[in-house]
Amino acid sequence: MKIVIVDSHKEVLPHWIREYIARKLPLVVLRIDKHHDMFSDCPLLPAREGRGIFDYLDKMMPVICEYTRRRLNEGNFTCPAFHYGIVGTLYHFDPRGERIDAYGRVCNGELVDAPRTRTRSSFEGGRRVDLIEWDGERTRLRKQNGRLIPAPESIDAARFESDMDESRYPVVIGIDLDGLCAIDDRGWTEKEIEKRLRKARRLLECLSAPVLACIARSQTPRAYVPSELVDELQEAALSLIAFIRLQSLPQDPFGRPSRRDTARLRS
Repeated sequence: MKIVIVDSHKEVLPHWIREYIARKLPLVVLRIDKHHDMFSDCPLLPAREGRGIFDYLDKMMPVICEYTRRRLNEGNFTCPAFHYGIVGTLYHFDPRGERIDAYGRVCNGELVDAPRTRTRSSFEGGRRVDLIEWDGERTRLRKQNGRLIPAPESIDAARFESDMDESRYPVVIGIDLDGLCAIDDRGWTEKEIEKRLRKARRLLECLSAPVLACIARSQTPRAYVPSELVDELQEAALSLIAFIRLQSLPQDPFGRPSRRDTARLRS
């Protein structure tokens, strides 16, 4: 499992795309985050010109990195991931609560009910811009902050675990540190953060072999995480991921990771 640390959570998109190209399968994403980041109205990438999607995305990686930096924001980066088939299902969990918001599901080993997108044209400064938005004719939408987002299915941890047991798709973890403590949280305590970490670990234990884990520090373009806590929270998130890596190592007859694999993990 690769581990990537970014600042703004939108910076995970190129890493998702690289895994999609390498695996040739849509990703199943578990995001632990205070915010759903499911807004839309983001520009299309340049036309594919008849190329297959994997070849196209591979050749476009420099453009995609620039597109992510300049054309997306921390609230809408998941929309193009669904549009281009990079993400097939996304589970969002805010550990302040108990339920998981499922944008699509894994059912009988297949991806079902992912939110659908469409394109529309807009004009900015007299220039036409083609935008991606959620398709309200094929996806149930709800309004939040004056904008439309897909209406997720609310599931519990047991159903999430069942979905993961059935999945044959590559799994990606995304942890935004504001899921553990956000700058606008009131009256947070170390005990509360520990409780959120335990809830996150409960879901991570359902994953057998994630291929990628991304941690977002969320300090720019605006701070979502208290700056004085960000390093400590990052270490806590890394500890969660280290636990999952340890769980996925080959085990000896007594259920313990081999000494060689444990030493490699520590290194």
